[in-house]
Amino acid sequence: MELKTREYYADYVGKLKFNTRALIDGKFVESSSGKKFVTVNPATGEAITEVTSCSEEDVYTAERAARKAFEDGRWSKMDPSARKEVLLKLASLIAEHHEELAVMETLDSGKPIYDNIQGDIPDTIDSFKWQAEVIDKLEDTIIASDAEHLGMVVHEPMGVVGAILPWNFPINMAAWKIAPILASGNSAIVKPAKLTPLTTLRLGELAMEAGVPDGVLNILPGSGSVIGNALALHPDLEALTFTGSTEVGKQLLGCSGQTNAKRILLEMGGKNPCIIMPDVKDLDSAAEQAVEAVFWNMGENCTSNSRLLVHESIKDAFLEKVLEKTKEWKTGDPLDPQNRLGALIEKSHMETILNYIEIGKKDGGKVVCGGNQILKETGGNFVAPTVFDGVTPDMTIAREEIFGPVLAIMTFKDEADAIRIANDTQYGLQASVFTDDVKTAHRMSRALRAGTVSVNCYSEGSIATPFGGFKQSGFFSRDKSTWSTRQYTETKTIWMQL
Repeated sequence: MELKTREYYADYVGKLKFNTRALIDGKFVESSSGKKFVTVNPATGEAITEVTSCSEEDVYTAERAARKAFEDGRWSKMDPSARKEVLLKLASLIAEHHEELAVMETLDSGKPIYDNIQGDIPDTIDSFKWQAEVIDKLEDTIIASDAEHLGMVVHEPMGVVGAILPWNFPINMAAWKIAPILASGNSAIVKPAKLTPLTTLRLGELAMEAGVPDGVLNILPGSGSVIGNALALHPDLEALTFTGSTEVGKQLLGCSGQTNAKRILLEMGGKNPCIIMPDVKDLDSAAEQAVEAVFWNMGENCTSNSRLLVHESIKDAFLEKVLEKTKEWKTGDPLDPQNRLGALIEKSHMETILNYIEIGKKDGGKVVCGGNQILKETGGNFVAPTVFDGVTPDMTIAREEIFGPVLAIMTFKDEADAIRIANDTQYGLQASVFTDDVKTAHRMSRALRAGTVSVNCYSEGSIATPFGGFKQSGFFSRDKSTWSTRQYTETKTIWMQL
């Protein structure tokens, strides 16, 4: 999708119309409580609009609607090819409204229009198209048996699935959850992040237009402590999928244990390593990838490669390349396509990141780039891309997820040392390795304890590859690919006497 000018996108903001109500049983309605909340532009600190704030009662109303839709089969028993056509229509409608959704996402989240136009919205379209095409191609199994029996293994939709979305990739994560939940025949209750509800609500409008039946998709904006807690404790939901912090994920597991032991699918935090081996010849390319890996989406990304592990023999040369590439990542107005870093999601989060920077200094890290708040006059939440040198594995900035544009550079002596440092974390979501030796690439890919390992690039894979983590980065969950479609189904054995 082609990028246009800052003036074009600023003018487009004035054309936006916001849906601010919840989607329940095919209708957009106000909360039963009558409460509202304000969603704010992170780049200016100004209010965008008021959005309805749903209550626990709304969760139960949505579940009843979703349950009825599931049990009467209006979606769950629909011919797979018909479900496919609805989701393909939804993908087409998202494509038709790609500029509207991209500008809305930038306004609500502070994400650069550069990323939304070229990344998030296209990825959202691809998620719905890919899952739509999977629907009528998933096969069940006939088991080998004797002549007097027939054994079958079939996959059936679970029922009603809740989804709690993060604020860092609002519409893209909505697609990662909603597309496979619906593709596998379930009904859904979706809670967008309170900080970024607008594009998910617009997606709900487009879903209704595409022909998703009433009650099949329900969207409830509001507080996580109210809606998220009610979903987790609901005695009748079959499953709840969540992307967010490890702390909240653990709480959701506890809630499930208190009630019906519903399936909890968690994609959580990360403190991901990027390893630069001494045999890498093209340091420019590796540095370009390493910088993108940490500063993409302002570092508000669970796969951010915030730990850069460089062999001691090339550290100084590589650091020079990193600082050169960092200069290319301009920070400023997210509506300006020249800017690669936008605003952080909210003031309190910015202050947390600035506090981590101060801790890094006190622990002995050396700031060689950035390290401060910038563009204060805008009223927005901007922090300069920050690079620490001289970091050791025991420092706080090397161990805790900062979720901001902060890179910690460490050195290692040999391959075993690199693997030891990389794996010395409670997380295990993503890792990157740069090496010109194919044997080294294979050894290290297997040794790294992470759900995704990218070699000679920074990547989360494609829509066809499963995404999720090890250790406290994930639990029983994979987004994308047929793994995500199947995880929202129940596996049933049918054994028949002939």
